[in-house]
Amino acid sequence: MRWFLVIVMIACGGGHKPTPPPPAGGDGSCEPGRCLEDVSRVIGDHRDDARACYDHAHMKEPGKLFMNFQIDAAGNVTETSQGMQDDQISDAKIVDCVGDVIKKIKFAKSPGGKTTRAYHRFEFTPQH
Repeated sequence: MRWFLVIVMIACGGGHKPTPPPPAGGDGSCEPGRCLEDVSRVIGDHRDDARACYDHAHMKEPGKLFMNFQIDAAGNVTETSQGMQDDQISDAKIVDCVGDVIKKIKFAKSPGGKTTRAYHRFEFTPQH
């Protein structure tokens, strides 16, 4: 079966709550290594680990999971949480497992010493 990985939003800034997503064309505020395509590529490199969280739970239905995370200036993920969107996987073991996968990812350092807040949408389908 297929597993889809989609970046939903990324914004750079200080230690504040996430801001609304930038316009569809981007607003140029991202730093090298911290832009949408950069974060998407790095998350994609770990898709099998996130998929293992879903498979380990023996889910029988497709599902999506929105994960918020914060990347510090050094490129370390310092916090993760499940997004507030409706109609998503609610199994705490899957959420915690995917959060642990994200926390192990090393992103690019921020040239400007900034924190990056992002969220990512994972879509899973059961393997038959």
